[in-house]
Amino acid sequence: MLRNVKVYKRPTDIEEAVALVQSNPNAVYIGGGAWTVAQGDPQLEMVVDLQAAGLNFIDSSVDGVRIGATVTLQAIIDHPDAGTLADGLLARAAGYTQSRNLREQGTLGGTLIVAGPADPLTTALLVLDSDIRYADPVVHTAPFASFVAYRDRLIKTRVLITEVHVKRPPARSAATFEVVGRSPKDKPIVCAAAYITVDEGLPAVIRLAVGGADAKPARLYKTEHLLKGQFLTREKVASALPVSLAELNPVGDFRGSAEYRMEMAKVLLQRAIWGAWEKGRRGA
Repeated sequence: MLRNVKVYKRPTDIEEAVALVQSNPNAVYIGGGAWTVAQGDPQLEMVVDLQAAGLNFIDSSVDGVRIGATVTLQAIIDHPDAGTLADGLLARAAGYTQSRNLREQGTLGGTLIVAGPADPLTTALLVLDSDIRYADPVVHTAPFASFVAYRDRLIKTRVLITEVHVKRPPARSAATFEVVGRSPKDKPIVCAAAYITVDEGLPAVIRLAVGGADAKPARLYKTEHLLKGQFLTREKVASALPVSLAELNPVGDFRGSAEYRMEMAKVLLQRAIWGAWEKGRRGA
């Protein structure tokens, strides 16, 4: 319950929305509102409803798909282009984020702002060629990986995510997503994503990410560098992972110990890499 909210605003543009939130330390943006209502912050005085700010859109083009910040997670899954883009990677990741009822309410922007260490959508977007736009109130564009790295700082400055642009993968590419949870549809304890573009029988582009094995979902840049341009074998994949996994620091909790999380990260990454490699080679 939001017992102390005194002001409700529904701005019609981005600039007004950002100005309202940045002018009041006890104001918050609301897209779907699921997380804000669940938190029940007693200091919250103003809510800024984004429904009329023009951020509820999914636009497809030859280059890719633009998804507005207030698009619901279920709308991404159901969209004929966004839901099938990159072998359905976004749709699959969004499906693990919440239950169906909460996916009908939860938005893309809100999910990325409150994302936890094992957030599946953040993990998936890290391996896609994607950019994010945010306003402070000037609109900036940044690679999605940069947003993840500086997310905490951006949250403190109270920026507004406006959209995510996912570039369309080439034909000779494949993406995979692997998960372990307490049940088949539960939120991930650990998740892994892989994207590979195959050129002349070799991985010309390879991007890897893991969630649930560090403070936030992480790219495995060093492993990517070791595997790029190499004919992949299971032995090469296994030997290239430790250099990146050694940089991660999983924190155990009631859902899994740190040791369990690290072991699952290794297993899921191997599955994801091998799955993307085999699928990409078939497509090539």
